[in-house]
Amino acid sequence: MKIKYLLIFFIGISTCSIAQTQLRGRVMDAYHQTYLENVSLLLIHNKLSLLSDSTGTFQFSKLSKGLPDTLLVSMIGYKQKYIPIQYNKDLEIQLTLDKPNALAEVKVKASVPMSEDFVNQKINFLDVVVNASSKADPLLAVQSTSAASPFGESASISFRGSNPQLTQIYLNDIPIPEPIKFTQMSSLGTFSLIPINSIKDLLIFPSNPPLELLNASTGVVQIQSNESFSKQNMEIDLSLGQAGIHWTPWAKDKNGISIFGHHQFSPLLKSFNPTSLQDLPQFNESDWGLNAFFQTKNLWRFKIFSLLMIEKYSSQFRHPSFAGPFEYQKNRHIQTLNLSKLQEHAQWTLKFGLHESTQHDSTGNYAYHPKSVQLFSGIDLQLFPQENWTIKTGYQWFQSQTSYQIRRPIYSFDYRPQSPVILFSNTPSLSQQELFLSNNYAFSKPFRMGFAVKLTHFPSISDWRFTHQIHTRWYLHELEKYLNLAWSKQIASLYTPENEYSIVTSQQVSFDLVQEKELQKWSLHTFYKTEKSLHYTIEAFGAECNFSLVTSKSKHEWSLGSHWSQMKIGTITQHSPYQIPYFLRTNSQWKWKWVDLSLSSLIRMGNYYRPLLASAFSSELQVYVPQFDSLSSDNLSPYMRIDAMLSKMFHKSNQLSWITYISISNVLNRDNVKSINYNWDYQQSFQEYFQKRIIYVGVQMRW
Repeated sequence: MKIKYLLIFFIGISTCSIAQTQLRGRVMDAYHQTYLENVSLLLIHNKLSLLSDSTGTFQFSKLSKGLPDTLLVSMIGYKQKYIPIQYNKDLEIQLTLDKPNALAEVKVKASVPMSEDFVNQKINFLDVVVNASSKADPLLAVQSTSAASPFGESASISFRGSNPQLTQIYLNDIPIPEPIKFTQMSSLGTFSLIPINSIKDLLIFPSNPPLELLNASTGVVQIQSNESFSKQNMEIDLSLGQAGIHWTPWAKDKNGISIFGHHQFSPLLKSFNPTSLQDLPQFNESDWGLNAFFQTKNLWRFKIFSLLMIEKYSSQFRHPSFAGPFEYQKNRHIQTLNLSKLQEHAQWTLKFGLHESTQHDSTGNYAYHPKSVQLFSGIDLQLFPQENWTIKTGYQWFQSQTSYQIRRPIYSFDYRPQSPVILFSNTPSLSQQELFLSNNYAFSKPFRMGFAVKLTHFPSISDWRFTHQIHTRWYLHELEKYLNLAWSKQIASLYTPENEYSIVTSQQVSFDLVQEKELQKWSLHTFYKTEKSLHYTIEAFGAECNFSLVTSKSKHEWSLGSHWSQMKIGTITQHSPYQIPYFLRTNSQWKWKWVDLSLSSLIRMGNYYRPLLASAFSSELQVYVPQFDSLSSDNLSPYMRIDAMLSKMFHKSNQLSWITYISISNVLNRDNVKSINYNWDYQQSFQEYFQKRIIYVGVQMRW
């Protein structure tokens, strides 16, 4: 499990033993996550006022009228904030810009992704680390939102009835192929490559993703890396399953370099959970990385994110024809570079990305050995001709090549090592070039519209595709209540070893109604989309509703939804494995004096599968041959899962703090089938199917 950097959260909001005559905290810019100086703070009932210092810190002493009270926080250029104070606590206050599109703030606007004007959902750092089901992993946190189709527990995300391979992940506007680690710890999940401490923003577009991003179709997660660093900061994570370090050797102003490394191991965790992990002989992974940001006085900016990784995994593969170990190993390197220049009314950005990987996995008479290289480059120009108008245009190029060798069974139901196999190899490649133009225009204070077009060229198949989209947002009540209506036609490329690259065209329309207040939020979402390729057609539609509530000592979120998805292959129409007719999610956090509790749950309908009708023994093959129903007409039993986490922060001094935690995955120890290809007697995928209760403990220290 990856419980990372929870300390940052608890330093800010953990309940402290402060005398009833004091109140203290810090103020920061909500977007840039930098502390603000000279912020005006007024306790209305006590009639006390002061300004924050150079580190954003403030402290009220001698509250003659005591608490409760209301704190008014204000600063020129930022929205005023009224905060009810019921009891003494360390406050972490975040202010947002009053007019983010004003010309006076054009440099701030330039650093914000253009697509954020129409974002469906934004997850902040704190919502990731306190979510028991996310385990401090950014993509697992996305998987636990109502927009995701909850058919599995992996960081491989499916949005609204779609294939997870068509959900794109971007880091600093650069596509990240295969953004998850395969290494698993049973019910502890499959984790994303990007550590939570390196993330500044996490934007979610489950429908109609922005066209200025490459290869976008059914959904996008847009991640921006940190642009601020704590000077001489070091954090160490020790737990049953891993050891990690995050170190900032140099930081000045906004510039900084952070280095991180982790090593995952299995013996301790297996000894603590011997029954649950008995089918996992080993799992380990090591990664090292660097995240850096530099800005010159003349507003040149340079961002770099680099990652090296080695991962190994072994599990017990079970099949009616064969039972034995499934072995997996993968080495990979990821590099992203961004160079930008801010001007008064424009921003230039150069982007470059590299991904290399070598993989080996095998079991029985099956083996797969791919080597892949992906290159990405692009140049963007973002213009701000008027206060209410933003234009972005650019060119981007993507090249991917994979060489592989496959040994697979002639008969998919026969994995015995001595059984006949097919040997073949190939080197599929994809070259893709795009030109795009996006416009965001605010016609009036409550109404904003975005229009985008894109021309895509595939040189290898001499194919041109034209795609487009329209986004609208209408504020019904100031900035609290708004509705989005969007429509788009887009393309994506899907890689499969057998079919090489397949072009997928998606058309979709979505409607969102959202009301956000200081302490509560509710939303309603509906969507309809189609996906077409040479091999299949998918039609998906559904609705979601969400409500969240924040109190002085707790936070709660409830999500209810339905994703219907039908797949047509040839003349046969069947339920898609990504169809979830109903699901209910909850996520709650409570803060008490001695401990903090996070609790998450998911209840949904079981996955659809192809029922086994019969099996007959073949004397020629010396194995039973299964006969399946042609339709995915049956579904498994309802799925229910509850995860919990208890934690406590200890603050020794300003230089040393630590947090201890205990996490329990699948508290009720309910067997849940998670494979989308599972059936009662035969299976076709290589992962664990039943979740077991896992207990995980650890400590995270900060100097």
